[in-house]
Amino acid sequence: MSDEPYVRIQVEYRGRLGVEVGVFVAVDHLRRSGRLSPVDEARYLDIDDWFNEHLPNPVFYADGNSIGAVTWFKPPIQPEMLTRIDELCRILTTYAVPHHSVTSADPGAIVYDDEFQVGVIPHLRGPQTPLPVQGGLLPTSGGSKRVVAASPIRHVLWDADGVLQELPGGWYSAMEPYLGERSREFLHRTWNDELPMLAGRGDYLPVLAATLREFGVSVPVGEVYDAVWKNIVVFEESLDVVRGLRRNGYGVHLGTNQESYRGGYMRTALGYDELFDVSCYSYDLGVAKPDLGFFTEAARRIGADVQAVLFIDDTAQNVEGALAAGMAAEQWDLAQGHDVLIELLARHGVSAG
Repeated sequence: MSDEPYVRIQVEYRGRLGVEVGVFVAVDHLRRSGRLSPVDEARYLDIDDWFNEHLPNPVFYADGNSIGAVTWFKPPIQPEMLTRIDELCRILTTYAVPHHSVTSADPGAIVYDDEFQVGVIPHLRGPQTPLPVQGGLLPTSGGSKRVVAASPIRHVLWDADGVLQELPGGWYSAMEPYLGERSREFLHRTWNDELPMLAGRGDYLPVLAATLREFGVSVPVGEVYDAVWKNIVVFEESLDVVRGLRRNGYGVHLGTNQESYRGGYMRTALGYDELFDVSCYSYDLGVAKPDLGFFTEAARRIGADVQAVLFIDDTAQNVEGALAAGMAAEQWDLAQGHDVLIELLARHGVSAG
């Protein structure tokens, strides 16, 4: 605990970390939603760059702040810092975003400490509350936001299978222990049966169980499902690109066709809810790719104009659907290699470096 209380200037809504959003991120929410005037945006970027230059960058931002740390200023705040913080507060006042200063001698478990600030794991977190501007609760970037501000692309929406993850050996070989040469016939049948469930209509496991019985498989459906549908290998190279985008201030989001059981597994067991800012699973959206409604609803949930989103998918039909909805889109799969992915992102002015 500190002899003098630490200081934090924050707004009255809670973000993805479960605490009230700090003044820097709150102004960035205004910028991301397109509400700042050109003068206010330019001033915000000047202030943000000044702090990036004059304050050490806490190490927990290196992976997009996966530990959920929060920064507090050490007292007394230096005059040149305080002047710029006051300007940020003026911007919030201009756009009617309530804010206040709080102090605490014990704001949480300290995980980072430098001359000007501490990073803490808060003692308490609350549920995320609605953002009072049109826009998503986006991550805090550890670097300059000028590149993002100058780019028409502010968000990247990622497909999962074939882009972030894959089934080792493929679906057909995974089913061979149960069905042998009939694996292909079975999978095409059950994939067709699954289509309504991808859009959130119906329960997939009873349907899968019935088809397994029809094909003479006596193994319990849960065992087959765990061995095949949950047999997912995540590619760290892809996740590194996602994390790089987050560090550079882009919104990163998931856009995938899944029924609820596999989607739920991906959200929790694979940690995708922690990795992505907004998760757009087809079963939850009520519409599946390549339907245009998937992409318009995804953009609405992200809180961005559809033109500000770049979509990455391994299937040409899905890419065409995104383009028809007004998104930028590129077809890419794991077999092409991540150097190609970086080049595709760069074509749209998007840097993960």
